[in-house]
Amino acid sequence: MTKGKTMDILKQEIAKKRQLLEEKKLVEPAKKYFKRSELVKLEKEEYYKKYGCTETKLSNDETNANNGNISVEDDVIDHASLSRKEVIKRLRERGEPILLFGETELESFKRLRKCEILEPELNKGLRNDFQEAMERVDKAYLDEILKSQTQESSTLNEGQQQEKQISYE
Repeated sequence: MTKGKTMDILKQEIAKKRQLLEEKKLVEPAKKYFKRSELVKLEKEEYYKKYGCTETKLSNDETNANNGNISVEDDVIDHASLSRKEVIKRLRERGEPILLFGETELESFKRLRKCEILEPELNKGLRNDFQEAMERVDKAYLDEILKSQTQESSTLNEGQQQEKQISYE
């Protein structure tokens, strides 16, 4: 293709898009630009008209969804008993970033909860079980030593008492 033909094709495509926008009454002949949000809004309206969803039903769904989101966020805030330092510590232990770009502290707390639910601490749990078993063995050993020492001391005390009672007169 030559440059002239490709330019003609591009000009035709631009003209088609401009004509579609003028049909949707987004761009007037005098206007050069339009807002993308207006285009999306018109496309949504056309979709709902085509598939039978009404605007009032949409607005009710949106308000219900917004109310639900607020109550869920309040619920999460109520259960957010972890301090910020604890959230940071736990995220670091898991090798997760503390804050993702544009993320709030509440969202990082939610991400931590999600990580804790989805990925239980496999190797940390095994290490803790082993550590607990070792601590139980150590405690049992110390208890045995203390019992034997108390028994020895009680027998020594009895022997000393007997020696005190004997007089050499």
